[in-house]
Amino acid sequence: MSLEALRGALGADAVQEHPEASLDGVPVPASVRPSDADALAEALRVLSQSDAAAIVRGAGSGLAFGNPPRRADVWLSTEHLSDVDVLDADEGVAHAQAGAPLAELRLRAASVGWDLPIEAPDEAATLGGALARAALGPRVHRFGPPRDHVLGLGVALASGERTRCGGRVVKNVTGYDLAKLHVGGCGTLGVIESAWLRLRPLPETSLLLSAWIDGADAGFRHAARIAELPAVRALALVDPHLAGRVDASGPESGQWLAVVELAGAEPEVKRAREGLGLAGAVEHGPELMARLRGVQCGPPPESGLRFRLVVQPARIVAAAVPLARAGAALLGYPGAGFLFAGFPLHAAADSNLVDSAWRAVREAARAGGGSALLESAPGWAKSAGDVFGEPCEATPLFRALKQQFDPRGTLNPGRFAGGL
Repeated sequence: MSLEALRGALGADAVQEHPEASLDGVPVPASVRPSDADALAEALRVLSQSDAAAIVRGAGSGLAFGNPPRRADVWLSTEHLSDVDVLDADEGVAHAQAGAPLAELRLRAASVGWDLPIEAPDEAATLGGALARAALGPRVHRFGPPRDHVLGLGVALASGERTRCGGRVVKNVTGYDLAKLHVGGCGTLGVIESAWLRLRPLPETSLLLSAWIDGADAGFRHAARIAELPAVRALALVDPHLAGRVDASGPESGQWLAVVELAGAEPEVKRAREGLGLAGAVEHGPELMARLRGVQCGPPPESGLRFRLVVQPARIVAAAVPLARAGAALLGYPGAGFLFAGFPLHAAADSNLVDSAWRAVREAARAGGGSALLESAPGWAKSAGDVFGEPCEATPLFRALKQQFDPRGTLNPGRFAGGL
């Protein structure tokens, strides 16, 4: 496509060429950085009329998520849409633009007594990026999925039309809640430009602990009991392959690491601390949580595969068994039913390893009564199939929605489930 139309519509400074850039081996020769929401909509109008394809990005920390694009003409960045224009301390709601960094938004909320329940393992993530891929972190045990905290969204459609779904309060949502389509939709139906969020009260106190446990069975048994304590905000089990990266205090061979964060009123946290039943539990500062997030992020895509499984919490041990047997490095959030499985790549383009990893992951998902997706991998490893796993009953609906919202295939073509 010609970039002159974009420069004419947005200004020369908003368009930059970089012929060497690519995503999963697909060249992306230019970047477009709209200055505000109106400019974002105008950029989309020009791109759609030019039959061009845009790869939407925020901070770029989650670009490994998704299938390789079928085509790509530009990066479409939300980095300049970064305002936090409402932070209501009385009602516990916030309105922020998509490019707002999660870390900054969390600090702003905490300064007026509220907790941001949207998180991502990579704290460089922006709000829009975290919502588009439905990112989650260690506090998913308490927070649940991000869509639970989205009251409304401002969205720019591929045609350049701006639309809103939901609003500042839940009662603004009537009929089908379209915001839920965009949260986790990988930007394939529209570009999130802003969001209304429901915040949570900042806890009176919190306590972060770790303890070493002999073996996976004992670890998951402990976790099932701990998960029932109301003060638990985060609960993680880290296998021996990864535990030393979270807590370098010297685990014995074969030991798993349990990480527990308690939060709430001080008496409640004290009772929970006494009821954990974790021998030798040690208190930590926030750096332990940062290291746990780093483990969830995993290695760079070019050096390994990272899968995310969501299973029934009561069957998480059954899901972990085939993964451990296949040599995966495991991180689990047992109370929420999430497992992250990492497989190192010892040789370039080792398709046999990718196939065997997928077999183990599918077996684990079946055993756990859930599903799996490939969160991060080099581009060549994604070419064997859909990184979102096997097609589901909703796939025809997704295709119909894509045709309705983006008939020209302007937004992230090929990146979502089913190659949408």
